[in-house]
Amino acid sequence: MSGLRERLGRLRSSSAEAPTTDETTSSLDLSATPEIPNLSPEFIEIGVRLIDNESGQFLLRRVEYPFPYRHGRYDLADMLTCASHLHPIATRQNRQSPVDAIDPYRLLFLDTETTGLGVGTGNVPFMIGFGYYTETAFVVEQTLIRHPGEERAMLTYLLGHMKDKTHLVTYNGRTFDWPVLVNRFILNGWRQSGQEPGHLDFLHPSRALWRNTLPSCRLSMVEEARLGIQRGEDVPGSLAPALYFQYLADGNATHLHGVYTHNEKDILTLASLCVHFGFLLSGGIDLRSREGIEGEELFRTACWLEQHHNLEAAERLFVQLNEMEDIADSGGWSLALAARYKRAGQHERALPLWRRAAEKAESSSLPKLDAHIELAIYYEHRDKQPLTALIYAEKALELAYRRAKFISDAAKRKDEKETLQHRVTRLKNKVTRERK
Repeated sequence: MSGLRERLGRLRSSSAEAPTTDETTSSLDLSATPEIPNLSPEFIEIGVRLIDNESGQFLLRRVEYPFPYRHGRYDLADMLTCASHLHPIATRQNRQSPVDAIDPYRLLFLDTETTGLGVGTGNVPFMIGFGYYTETAFVVEQTLIRHPGEERAMLTYLLGHMKDKTHLVTYNGRTFDWPVLVNRFILNGWRQSGQEPGHLDFLHPSRALWRNTLPSCRLSMVEEARLGIQRGEDVPGSLAPALYFQYLADGNATHLHGVYTHNEKDILTLASLCVHFGFLLSGGIDLRSREGIEGEELFRTACWLEQHHNLEAAERLFVQLNEMEDIADSGGWSLALAARYKRAGQHERALPLWRRAAEKAESSSLPKLDAHIELAIYYEHRDKQPLTALIYAEKALELAYRRAKFISDAAKRKDEKETLQHRVTRLKNKVTRERK
């Protein structure tokens, strides 16, 4: 990140003669504002305008998406009816403050493009994109600065849009975008007054649902795999700083066209993701009907819904999982679901899950012992069938010897086999006593 800051500093000093900022800067000197010619045709071509306000000038691009407008699987207008269900996942920086009700017209969908990756004062947001709902459309606005002297005007414009908003909608915005902006507000002389906005940061719910089923939880991966969004050619966000520096070096705004498009689509995807989770929390999605749905995702979604107090929708998914005998179990969700039923005293619902897991373990090269052990415990202590319990315990011991060569920890191998051998011996004695 320091290399990017140095490069930005050199470009600023050579082409704009504007002051640079670094990690130790306590204020931003805006006295040296360079002369910049009228807006170039490359900006005008994509709808960018020059804006003047009380703090100076900056560039603005505004795009409206009239309803109905579908982005991937969802019509963005659906947010107007499902937003209230998002209340359980809304948070505040100050956890002591109550969370405001979710009003779709008071949400600001935020995504920044910055000169670096950290949240220190040397990282500058050169583009701030945000979206919001009106009664007839979803609107995306994108601000851009051509030199440091325009930053205050850009931030002033952003603050104007935040005045009537209760929540920021982001993807990792609580950790990155918002702290970066807070630093820039401070460097430009603003001090916090009143409470900070609430947050709907969808990185964390996405990880809760898809961390074991998707290669990553990057927004681009989530939108393609779960929202049905195909971007086609797209400028990766990681290239945005380099393209901005290239624009600063030669003044050719064409370098930024892909950055504008990438940022715009990120904001649209945030709105689509918001609708997805709104429907989930309202119980309005039948996940089993979705093509390519995995048992792990169904289980994680059900747990997430249960955690957020939508018990009815969660139970529907748990029941579906229990009935779907052919669904794959690559992440061990069936044992986790069985453990949940066991804790609730619903052993009759756990039994088929344990049996299926036991069958799978017996054909695996690296078998898990959990299902056999649980079945041995159940038949010994609850169903009072020590012979059946012995069969499962002996099978577990056999699997332990088979998997021993894959376990490098000798003490763990020994302890595992000794524990199972003790169970087998005790059950044999119990069976013998009952036969006498």
